[in-house]
Amino acid sequence: MWGRQLVILLSIVFLMQSCDSEENKSAQERNQYMVSLLAERHSEVSPSEITYYFNEKRAQVLDSMRQFKKNDFQEYVSFSYWYFREVLNSGFTEKAIEEIENFNVEIAEADQKLDKQWDYFYKRLQALSYIRLGEQQNCLINHSSASCILPIANAGIHQLKMGSESAIQIIEPLLEDYPEDLELVWLLNICYQTIGEYPGSVPSKFLIAPEAFENDNRTLKAFIDRAPNLGIASKGISGGSIVEDLNNDGHLDIVASSSGVTEKDQLKIFFNQGDGTFIDKTEDSGVAGLFGGLNCMQTDYNNDGLIDLFVLRGGWFGQWGQHPNSLLKNNGDGTFTDVTEKAGLLSFHPTQTAVWRDFNQDGWLDVFIGNETTTTSTIGRAARGKVHASEFYVNQKDGTFKNMATDAGLEFKELIKGVTALDANNDGLADIYISIMGGNNKLMINQGDLKFIDQAKALNLTEPFVSFSTGSMDYNNDGFDDLFVSAYTTSNNPLAHEVTFELQGNSPTAALPKLYKNNGDGTFSDATESTGFLKSIYGMGFNYGDLDNDGYLDLYFGTGDPNFESIIPNRMFRNVKGEFFEEVSFVGGFSNIQKGHGISWGDIDNDGDHDIYITMGGAHEGDVYQNQLLVNPNEDNNWINIQLTGKKSNRKAVGAKVHLVTSTGQHLYRTVSNGASFGGNSYALEIGLGKSESIEILEVNWPMKNSKQVFKNISANQAIEIIESNDKIISRTLTRVDFLKDSDSMNHSEHE
Repeated sequence: MWGRQLVILLSIVFLMQSCDSEENKSAQERNQYMVSLLAERHSEVSPSEITYYFNEKRAQVLDSMRQFKKNDFQEYVSFSYWYFREVLNSGFTEKAIEEIENFNVEIAEADQKLDKQWDYFYKRLQALSYIRLGEQQNCLINHSSASCILPIANAGIHQLKMGSESAIQIIEPLLEDYPEDLELVWLLNICYQTIGEYPGSVPSKFLIAPEAFENDNRTLKAFIDRAPNLGIASKGISGGSIVEDLNNDGHLDIVASSSGVTEKDQLKIFFNQGDGTFIDKTEDSGVAGLFGGLNCMQTDYNNDGLIDLFVLRGGWFGQWGQHPNSLLKNNGDGTFTDVTEKAGLLSFHPTQTAVWRDFNQDGWLDVFIGNETTTTSTIGRAARGKVHASEFYVNQKDGTFKNMATDAGLEFKELIKGVTALDANNDGLADIYISIMGGNNKLMINQGDLKFIDQAKALNLTEPFVSFSTGSMDYNNDGFDDLFVSAYTTSNNPLAHEVTFELQGNSPTAALPKLYKNNGDGTFSDATESTGFLKSIYGMGFNYGDLDNDGYLDLYFGTGDPNFESIIPNRMFRNVKGEFFEEVSFVGGFSNIQKGHGISWGDIDNDGDHDIYITMGGAHEGDVYQNQLLVNPNEDNNWINIQLTGKKSNRKAVGAKVHLVTSTGQHLYRTVSNGASFGGNSYALEIGLGKSESIEILEVNWPMKNSKQVFKNISANQAIEIIESNDKIISRTLTRVDFLKDSDSMNHSEHE
């Protein structure tokens, strides 16, 4: 008997010590399981069977193969070309240039000669390598806020010009033989801009007119990249971003991910100190070792009022992208704990997209995850035949989730690249739009009992056929959720070819997006042409905010594709009174030609307008660029900052709808969300009021059914908090930070 009691007593002591030990573990120790799991998954990747990333390993394989084929000239030429290309993709640009030059000498000494096609390919690759060298030497090493911003001028001109000058010497004679190669035309014009000799020195027959790099709008002040000055210009490849208040101190912090699988692709967390500085809290927060994430977003999965993080991994990697996502619980002390397995969210599917919303109106956030299944060689031959069905996790209100995708009618086995939640039929329930690459898009209408029915075909919402990121917003302020769907490449022409073709005044022929206007009666109209969006934008990521506080939502696109040749401008479109969109990419300083991905809007400096953080970088190992924080200098209009706090509804009020009637009679509508499907806007509603000095009526429709509040006579230019079921408005104190204090002169000289 005593022996049994002793065993029980010792067991209790052991359990108490275990609990105490768990509590005393550092945040990083608590995350070690996920760190180890990621390392295990990353080690299983076969570099020869994946299209993107792992370029250095693939280059080694190709080098061995080309040496083996040295006695077969045509095979040797082919393998050598792809080897050189992978060396460039790996980031070893000078080595790629040297290897190509040695190859040219080698075949000349052997009295061999490339046929016309291979000669063309090799010269293009050599020119591209010199262009990339110029980018690395100038835009990365000798970076300025004007680097890589079209049109390149003044402080954006390269200090070290050898790369561009060498490329010009190759491209010009090549264009004499291939004048139809508009991609080379594009690269030639960019090269001349980087050395300060555009347009005068560009051969007239290959000149892209300077007017092509101008916008009609002259009133918008150019945004300035302040990321390098603030220590938040983390370098990486394609990834996601979040702008959100992680510690509830009234200042927006920044999270950035990078989609690779090494320490270079560490998830980064920067805390806003509120004094004009940021501090890198990656190590202290406990997320060290958590690599990867083509996208990331914020949530509050456990309803404690603290922002949690959700990192999405494996997108584009096909079979080899079976990496776990991470749900990172905010502990309230500046640290985060990976609770993915504990929450029931641990799975192994390639993805880059998800949406959090209270789909069953129980006051807790659920999540739909769109995974990537492909039956083609789009991602790589290893991906064929692998099924990665979408997931729909319903919050069990105890810190765990249950996958109910099958029962809900939300289990899809397609290549899903974007998802967004919206109230498509204005019944108060959150519906889901699913963007599919190479298939018909879906609009899943919420039936109210965790059942969804696809209405996309009936409503003519299935296009674009090759679509990408998507988002819903009320672009025309009529109270109904509209829908934007970005398109990817749909032609055999390179992206730069299509962009040049359009800039030369031609109608675009590929990758046209869709803007669907909600008619308010359960139907939608295609407003793409009438709003000015018949453009080949190639938006890999996009999100929305208000550039100039006029009350209308504008759209910013991160563009590109994996090829190094695809250095096309990111693009910004300003909403003109909900009627059409005018491009302000060049006048606003948004036209960076490096690859753009996760875009997040938020009032970083608490001055009442939207700033933008964007992750930069491509899909290849060496396509690294630094992230940008574009600070907004436009302060001519009034604003209101609204923080909603749910009680019956989820604490962050995700899905709540706000209707404002301003003193000038303007009606404004917003929904609390993190924006479109690639990036994380702040949940705080930062709403431009134009010239209105007050809000006559402010109506809040909370996500819970039949929960509505109305407030009147609210002054502009202040931050307020509204708590569900509390009839009083709480004034919030936001300390303004001046991130532009030493940039005024640079603003005019570099971008105007």
